[in-house]
Amino acid sequence: MQLHGSILENLENAIASARRLRGHPVYKDTITYWSDLVQEARRARQEPSCAQFDALGVAIARLESELAER
Repeated sequence: MQLHGSILENLENAIASARRLRGHPVYKDTITYWSDLVQEARRARQEPSCAQFDALGVAIARLESELAER
């Protein structure tokens, strides 16, 4: 997965996009990207050197919530 910026920035951008697009159709590729991003963030949280453990957990939960509504 190619990211631009930190994993947390990518999660926050995905959350903002998902909120902005509520009630509108979203490409399947976009949903897949968001799901893959959640998986990548979970992997990042498992790293012992993860400095953003708590923030990633919150962002993961928020994006999963957005995905659950789709």
